[in-house]
Amino acid sequence: ASAVTIAAIALSAAVIAGPEGTPPGERPPPLRPVGAPRNTADDRLLHDAEQQLLRDCMSRRGFTYRPFHLAAEPESTLFPYVIDDADWAREHGYGSELRRRQAALAKSDPNRTYFAALPAHRKAAALVAANGPSPDGLTVRLPGGGTLRRSDRGCVAEAQHRLYGDLGAWFRSSTRVNALEQILHSRVVADAAYAKSLAVWRQCMARAGHAAVSPAAARASALTPARPLPEDQEVGLALTEVRCAGESGLSGTARRLDSHHGRLLAEEYRADVETRDRLRAAALPRARRILDAARPQA
Repeated sequence: ASAVTIAAIALSAAVIAGPEGTPPGERPPPLRPVGAPRNTADDRLLHDAEQQLLRDCMSRRGFTYRPFHLAAEPESTLFPYVIDDADWAREHGYGSELRRRQAALAKSDPNRTYFAALPAHRKAAALVAANGPSPDGLTVRLPGGGTLRRSDRGCVAEAQHRLYGDLGAWFRSSTRVNALEQILHSRVVADAAYAKSLAVWRQCMARAGHAAVSPAAARASALTPARPLPEDQEVGLALTEVRCAGESGLSGTARRLDSHHGRLLAEEYRADVETRDRLRAAALPRARRILDAARPQA
């Protein structure tokens, strides 16, 4: 575990949401649709402000914490259905080098080094300082029954409360909306139109000498730690996937279905989407003030 991991326990919650029903009446469309990128300028601003608040809180409790920047989105997020960017594939293949680079950064993380050097009783105290004494206080309902609980105390909770105002509403709405991406992906790949285009994509790959049953299977074969592909073969396979994505129509079909099912989910979970968007919008000026106050004065 590391100090970054301590915070990430609460910061990165992403679970499936339960249906809430759509409130009656006309409302404006959501500011930030389901499946939107998570590394926008606003995302980075909010992340950096939360990290600053976390650092200050941990310092007041006697611990060192170094803020870290929001990582680049992984290829599985950039291309959730099929790689369709030839320039990206030519440079990165399936992203194995990006993964190795990210793993090296995590290994050299100064928070990890700091936490590992703490004596046992201080490690326990650091965990409590970051995440609270127990996972109680915040609860979100899960879809097939069950709940997810998190502490409403500790520095992570304090940072999010200061940034978003209503900690409980932020935790529930952001957790549910983040989880919709998993549901969105499942609905797209289960759609008959996707299956039809996938069959044509599979035939295209077979003609090129690749027996991949799906883009996910091709990615897995390229990125397996046991027998990773040489770089030239990884790039070649990725470029073939891109070509077949275009020729089969799978890329266009996936984008169309993602937009369609994303709109349906945003309506189905409109209350959660709107709450999350409202709290994000209100947090942006606070985030700017937090970061401005933290900058050294000239």
